[in-house]
Amino acid sequence: MEFNQAVVLQLIILLLGMLSLFIGFKASRLGSPVWAIFGRWTRWAFIATLVASTLRLFEWSGIAFPILLMVVGLAYFLLETLYNWIAISALSKSDLPLFPRYEENPSGEEWPSEPSFIALRDWLRSNGFQRQQALKATLGNNILMRISSHDSADKKIRLQILLLPNERGSCAVCASFLSVTTSGKTLLTDNVFLPFGGFYPDEWSVERRPWTRSIGKLQDRHKARIDAVAEPLQPFTSSPYEQIRQDQQHLEQLNQELGFLTNPHDVEDLGRLTPAGKARVWQEVWTLAYLGLPLSY
Repeated sequence: MEFNQAVVLQLIILLLGMLSLFIGFKASRLGSPVWAIFGRWTRWAFIATLVASTLRLFEWSGIAFPILLMVVGLAYFLLETLYNWIAISALSKSDLPLFPRYEENPSGEEWPSEPSFIALRDWLRSNGFQRQQALKATLGNNILMRISSHDSADKKIRLQILLLPNERGSCAVCASFLSVTTSGKTLLTDNVFLPFGGFYPDEWSVERRPWTRSIGKLQDRHKARIDAVAEPLQPFTSSPYEQIRQDQQHLEQLNQELGFLTNPHDVEDLGRLTPAGKARVWQEVWTLAYLGLPLSY
């Protein structure tokens, strides 16, 4: 490798490394899936460039650098997908619930006192959403997820704010808009970035938009979908807790019937996900992590 080329590569590696650290910090600090996506691409480029340039610098490989870069990038992809498969298999046999069990949160909403959360609460008030219930899902003493549920003034749109704490103390926020027509069709519009991989009932129309982080734009999209259906909506009469519990029971039964979840009597030996279920989750983990795209539900 020529001296000038080696210097240029070292500068590129340094810049990619610094950029990867910066984006990773921002993603963790803000709890932003969009920053996290760019961070993963930057980390992938950094590791591929570092390893390929090291192999060429010490003349451990005679392959042309562009080809070597692609080979190392592919190897990184294969290793990461193997890691994801092992992690999904471990999840299948772990105590971590695939469908979180929620309970009322006696402490209330517990929102962080940060400008973004203050702005979100102002948005809820200005758009006429009224707080209904605060819920949480726990595993042992650890809080996995919190939900703050709000209904529109006419109770025909239910908004669930999902608060996802991470190990660094920050909190990612997702929103889910839900409406049900008088004919029983359920419209769900959210920006959740967690993989699901399973199936929804035929009467559900689900649109997941992880790239849309603005709650106002997400609401506009949900209303546009309501207008497209052109059916009257029925108001919500059950509490958020009852509605979530009923929906989860329906989803669990459906996904057992469709081969995503293992039959209960086989869970101890095979885990909770079937091989086909693991494959679907594995696929969605990758598409969400690097493209911000969920599976087609």
